[in-house]
Amino acid sequence: MSPQLFALLERLHGHTAVLGLAVLLHPVITLARGRDLGKGGRWSAGLAAVLIALPSVAGWLLYPHYRGQIKPTLIAENVTVALAFESKEHLAFACLCLSLSGVAVALAAPQHARRVALPLLAGGWVCGLVTGGLGIFVASLS
Repeated sequence: MSPQLFALLERLHGHTAVLGLAVLLHPVITLARGRDLGKGGRWSAGLAAVLIALPSVAGWLLYPHYRGQIKPTLIAENVTVALAFESKEHLAFACLCLSLSGVAVALAAPQHARRVALPLLAGGWVCGLVTGGLGIFVASLS
């Protein structure tokens, strides 16, 4: 992978993740306030699912280069940052699973959205927020 493509995917990875979390907050707040998702809420939930899935795809494309070129040096120089990166990856997967599950429930069974989808969406949002914090930490030290 060329350095330019790596840099582009890396930026796409981070920026779409932030955007996805911002959009995911709309259905979380709507459901937390005790309201049903209207047409706009369903659209924002679907858009959030796409925007949270995109950074995962970008991450999967970046990971082979990271594993081969960056990770060995990172482990040798700063194992704490390397472990933070690995934790970020696991939390990002939890965010993806919780968010997509919550969106699926909210769209397929709106009568259960507040009871079932809200904890999934909120959990996905929190995992995503921690993932972002770890990502900033790792990027600032590597």
